[in-house]
Amino acid sequence: MYNDYFVTPQWLNTHLSDSNIVVLDVSTPPPTAPYDCYQHYLDEHIPNAQFFNQDEVADKTIDLPHMLPDAKTFSQAVSVMGIGNDTQVIIYAQNNLFSSPRAWWTFTTLGCKQVKILAGGITAWKEAGFATQSGKVTPPPAQQFIASRQDANALSQQQMLDIVNQGQAQIIDARAAARFLAQAPEPRPGLRMGHIPGSKNVPWDLLVDNGEYRNPEQLAAIFAEHGVDIHAPSVTTCGSGMTAAVVLMALVLLGNHNVRLYDGSWAQWGQDNGLPIEP
Repeated sequence: MYNDYFVTPQWLNTHLSDSNIVVLDVSTPPPTAPYDCYQHYLDEHIPNAQFFNQDEVADKTIDLPHMLPDAKTFSQAVSVMGIGNDTQVIIYAQNNLFSSPRAWWTFTTLGCKQVKILAGGITAWKEAGFATQSGKVTPPPAQQFIASRQDANALSQQQMLDIVNQGQAQIIDARAAARFLAQAPEPRPGLRMGHIPGSKNVPWDLLVDNGEYRNPEQLAAIFAEHGVDIHAPSVTTCGSGMTAAVVLMALVLLGNHNVRLYDGSWAQWGQDNGLPIEP
């Protein structure tokens, strides 16, 4: 199953020069340790990889970070990167699967059917002995990508409130336990502490090791330990919709395709807006 979603550094090295391959660095910094991902990309990246900025290719009409873009914005952004509907897109990150699943979710939600993640990211690439390069990259000739946005994949605040009130799906929060339990302040200023009522907590970093997901048996055991039914309709959330995708993809890897993501996550829900919370 993992082969449907990931490629190895060895595979990518073999196919790096294929005309139908486009490689993207999709790194996004965590709010707890912000750094310049683009500068890191310029300093070192996989040969011919382009930088896909998840905070820029986003819905800027909402004052929230990296919200899912509309079809036109996404189509324009990826077309000039040489990506068409039949292009094989390979994405990777600089930071242990923190941001790759979110990019995978964005691409698949916008209709890209050929997108996979480099297992282990650029760290695994370098550990395998493969070369990197620095500086800007000239993109391949522009293609035409026609997006097909699956709106049902991304939940709005009102849809999330309906789920809280009606209980049609289990809610899984990917934040660290201390934040979930209101024992540590939120890294984004002005947000309340706590979690969405009825949520279960599965910190995202429990699911990964050295830039790769743990094996299916380990993933299932972690979810079971945290009271999650891996087969039930589910909604994932986190601080800003980034690591919620790590949990979402883990459930997909276990065969659950009835998983959606609350895009605004705590950055929206945790504002002083009167929405219900639990400590």
